[in-house]
Amino acid sequence: MMNSSSFTMNTTCYTSLLILNSNQVLMNDRNYIKNPQTFSTLVMFGAGILSVVTIFGNLLIIIAYFKSEKVRNISNIPILSLAFTDMFIGFYPITMNIMEVALGYWPLGQAMCSLTLVLDYVSIQTSINHIVLINFDRYFSIKYPIKHRLHQRTSMVIVKLLSVWVLAFILWAPYINFYKYTSKKKTFSENLCYKQFSKVDDVKFKKYFFVITSVLGYFLPLSIVIVIYGKMYFILRQQLYEAPKSFQLPSLVPNSTEGLSQWQSLPYSSDLKQGVHADIQTSRELLKKRQRIKRHQKALKMIASIISAFLITGLPLNLQWLLVGMCNKCYSRVLFDVCNFLTYPNSTVNPFLYAYVSRTFRQQFKQLLQCNFNRKYSLDVKRNN
Repeated sequence: MMNSSSFTMNTTCYTSLLILNSNQVLMNDRNYIKNPQTFSTLVMFGAGILSVVTIFGNLLIIIAYFKSEKVRNISNIPILSLAFTDMFIGFYPITMNIMEVALGYWPLGQAMCSLTLVLDYVSIQTSINHIVLINFDRYFSIKYPIKHRLHQRTSMVIVKLLSVWVLAFILWAPYINFYKYTSKKKTFSENLCYKQFSKVDDVKFKKYFFVITSVLGYFLPLSIVIVIYGKMYFILRQQLYEAPKSFQLPSLVPNSTEGLSQWQSLPYSSDLKQGVHADIQTSRELLKKRQRIKRHQKALKMIASIISAFLITGLPLNLQWLLVGMCNKCYSRVLFDVCNFLTYPNSTVNPFLYAYVSRTFRQQFKQLLQCNFNRKYSLDVKRNN
């Protein structure tokens, strides 16, 4: 009887200690917040706007791809896939992460925590891998245009996109599941998810994995895209230097089609006509080459803007991870929250960067928005009548 009573008392005390420890952790995490209620309201409001804008912007990319023949081509399939990935990030990971920051605890249990962490980090990594894939695709289209065009098939593009997801899953899913399995053996709070996962000293191997994931998941892709972009820039610069800046038809040949047919009927020698035709063909080829270079330059501007957003939004968090992996005392709760939040706007700004750099995307966005506005206006007029 005494043993049973003693066991019950020990269990009760142990449970009370866990609850007290959980509440203490939550209070410590909020020490830097003077007014938690105001903070929660502002965070939820900001996250809601960010989520809506992210979903809306990437949805425009998806609709523009399927609606416009100019946008719907094989080279833009990776951009379409990136739009789907970024839209998912706006729909799920942003809301889940900010929910815990705003509430101060994780209300959905550890099973949903494991699933959410995997979906969050895998989707973010997949978005990064898309940027690398887009850079490689543009590089080969500039360096080997004919060969790239012959080997560019939809099935090959789909295989590349699947590999992008697989690589992201291999990097993050085993680590997250192993961490959650290890944490079951320790007295971690059941009311924390992202905050617990971001801590450095809860398990021994975590600081090493912070270094591994920051190097393989961010700094390596960043180095690759910068090197590839530099190569593309110098290739286009060389091609632009070699191409003449102006193109003129021979002085004997009129510019209009009607004048050209009349000129062909004149009694010039056949050698003269053949020479002029050769000059015309050369001029047209050079003109096409220059137009192709200009298209590549526009694509290069788009890639540069994507890389810039990738650098600005991802560098603070990954620098902190790299630093914390080598210095446990360098960890800051406030800094991590801010840097972690900065990774999500990368998915938000991508569609607007496309519209800013690409005239085709910009025109499609205007048509879609004007079409929806005119449709809504016509419906309101009919109702009033």
